[in-house]
Amino acid sequence: MLDAFTAIPAAVIWNLVDKLYEKRKNAALEVEGIVKQLTVAGDHDKIIVVIKLLVHEFAYSSQANHRKGGLIGLAAATVGLSLEASQHLEVVIVSVI
Repeated sequence: MLDAFTAIPAAVIWNLVDKLYEKRKNAALEVEGIVKQLTVAGDHDKIIVVIKLLVHEFAYSSQANHRKGGLIGLAAATVGLSLEASQHLEVVIVSVI
């Protein structure tokens, strides 16, 4: 299985869980850009790995800032998917609910 930490740089992951909203927002914008690049390249395996990372390591976390970063990251990833969002929407929606 592909390592999600190779798809998203460590600095982005650290900023995604930061206590400051601005850092989380900027990290989410970078996640959006990464997912857009993966979508254009047609690398669906890495897209799935990124989404699973955001869901399992962040959105399901017991720490509030991790959950917030996971949710904004999932939103950014969905925007980055654009027309292909419907393929991954079930995983994203179930994790948010």
